[in-house]
Amino acid sequence: MLKSILLYAGLAVASANVLATPRSLILNESEIRFVVKEMGVPVAGAFKRFDAAIDIDPANPERSSARMRIDIGSLSTGNDEADVVAIDTDWLDKGRAAYATFESMSIRALGGDDYEAKGMLSIRNRGRPVTVRFKKVEESTGMALLTSEFTINRSEFGIGGGEWNQPGVVAEEVPVKVRLRLGSVVVKSDAHSSR
Repeated sequence: MLKSILLYAGLAVASANVLATPRSLILNESEIRFVVKEMGVPVAGAFKRFDAAIDIDPANPERSSARMRIDIGSLSTGNDEADVVAIDTDWLDKGRAAYATFESMSIRALGGDDYEAKGMLSIRNRGRPVTVRFKKVEESTGMALLTSEFTINRSEFGIGGGEWNQPGVVAEEVPVKVRLRLGSVVVKSDAHSSR
């Protein structure tokens, strides 16, 4: 009995000295896609460069965090002319707002692989609170797949101003799909706790 208690205590101390770090993003297996409807015609696009620091703890979701930074200049619709318009002043304004960012304020488990993140989304240097549902599936390889679908209202961020803001020209709602492949969990020793 005493051995069991000592073993349990030793494991508890050991686990307290190990900290999980945010999982690395595998960029070439991840994507952020969107669709803008112009005159009723869908125009699909994606961002090619972004980074993320995501740490989802299923046992303690309240300790989880997620941060993302998207390079606006990496936008691609497959049409060079459309890309130039999209990152210009009336749209995403790359010159004054080179990055869009998301930072979670709270994350809660919804059951199974489903979660909800509340945080601040900033586009064109305009921050707005958003609530995003996402799914995180652990894979047998040790990696994880995080997926989410949500919609932003472009006018809340000043996206598509000027002539594009005329009624019926561009749809207000912009659907977004996110697919992130995350590397294996990396742990590190907490040197301060072991002293």
